[in-house]
Amino acid sequence: MPETTVRGIWIDNEYVPLGTRGTFDVIDPADGSRVDRVAKATPDDAKAAIDSAYRAQPAWEAIGAGARGKILLRSAELLRGRSDELAHLMTREMGKVLHESRSEVAGAVDNLEYYPAFARTLTGDEVSGLPSGESMRLTWLPRGVVVAITPWNFPAATITRKIAPALLGGNTMVLKPSSNTPLCSLLIAETLAKAGLPPGVLNVVSGSGAQLGPALIGHKHCSTVTITGSTASGIEILRLAAPNVVKCLLELGGKAPVIVAADADLEAAARATVWARFWNAGQSCIAAERAFVSQKVAPEFVRKVHGLTRQLRVGPGLRPNTDMGPMYARSARDAVAEDVARAVSDGAKVALGGSVPSGPEFDKGAFYAPTILTDVTNANPIAQEEIFGPVLPVLTYEEFDEVVRQVNESKYGLSSYVFTRDVSLAERAARTIRYGETYLNRAGPESPQGYHAGFRQSGLGGEGTVWGVRDYLQLKTIYVDWKDRPKPDYFPYPE
Repeated sequence: MPETTVRGIWIDNEYVPLGTRGTFDVIDPADGSRVDRVAKATPDDAKAAIDSAYRAQPAWEAIGAGARGKILLRSAELLRGRSDELAHLMTREMGKVLHESRSEVAGAVDNLEYYPAFARTLTGDEVSGLPSGESMRLTWLPRGVVVAITPWNFPAATITRKIAPALLGGNTMVLKPSSNTPLCSLLIAETLAKAGLPPGVLNVVSGSGAQLGPALIGHKHCSTVTITGSTASGIEILRLAAPNVVKCLLELGGKAPVIVAADADLEAAARATVWARFWNAGQSCIAAERAFVSQKVAPEFVRKVHGLTRQLRVGPGLRPNTDMGPMYARSARDAVAEDVARAVSDGAKVALGGSVPSGPEFDKGAFYAPTILTDVTNANPIAQEEIFGPVLPVLTYEEFDEVVRQVNESKYGLSSYVFTRDVSLAERAARTIRYGETYLNRAGPESPQGYHAGFRQSGLGGEGTVWGVRDYLQLKTIYVDWKDRPKPDYFPYPE
């Protein structure tokens, strides 16, 4: 690619020439090698991207949801044709093992196919029972320009989960992907353009969130901001959005508990827990962040989890038969190592892992061994703060009501897991655990047919279902007086 067209800034369905802008490297976390060099957008680029999206929005709204849905369906078909390309790019860019990347690409395509179903089913409301000659109706309208800020851990599925409902609703979007994983976003934007998406409907700016965030969210034409990220990032978004009263859709941190009852199928619970913890090297907001196990079965459960985790093969994501790849960056790996060291100093014991793998295959990467911690108390910070890495703290409990109280006291409230054969206990758990989603006798991930939303500091708004579409719309009420003569009390003053 010529130097003047280094990828990174996508506006009006084309790459902006590099000019005098700087660049940054996208690094493969498996070996530290450079995957690509990307143009670094400036605050002026962010403004140009918003202005472009603002200009494109009225015409995009005018073609109707049916036509918008057809473009999304065509983009799904084209993206499916690039599945292998996108999966390999994701593994190099982010580090996850190839079979997980392929699964994520399938999920990204599924989002583009799922949301168009609402193109013909979104309805407002007509109010009945009004006096003769009057009517009132409620209708859904686009919010305008949406700013989407997306993370590195799911650089395809998270993006289409925002693009599809926002665009279907008649909005346009400016996407700011993570600086660690911009390449998947750019490939997806190219694909939508080839599917017929008009210029300006989806623009992409790559670069520093600290620089671009204020320029995007502070722009007068930004109507909505959607972010998937840490709770700290969400709080900063709220601060930036406050002056212009910009709507915020926030999917933030999680500390998902796994509750294993004494009557649970321990083999199934152990397998689900190992998958839910070490999938994507533990870098998921719905990951099994801590296991609360009945004291009656804790030793057996730990043995099963230990045996399964020992079998996990750690290595580069493109290597055949790898089960867990590197973390997305060495800095993240080092942070997890510090979390484990602090937990041990507070009384936890390392039952497995707890170290950086050694050897030529690991020396240049961001690897951390799958780790199990026992003798963890609920007061230990590793049982309270999000780890976001391949570490499973195991706690024990005596009474179910007590463990529910403990998990509900968390500042997070996104996902939760419960394993029990007791139907009554399962129903009790579903109703009393105050988290946005509870998985009973199974692991995730979430489905677009469910509403993926967090309680407390895990977020505002949600994604999936018709409610996820409506989060990108605004409800307008229209009052009509269609009588020949107006009511006399419209002018209640003496004449």
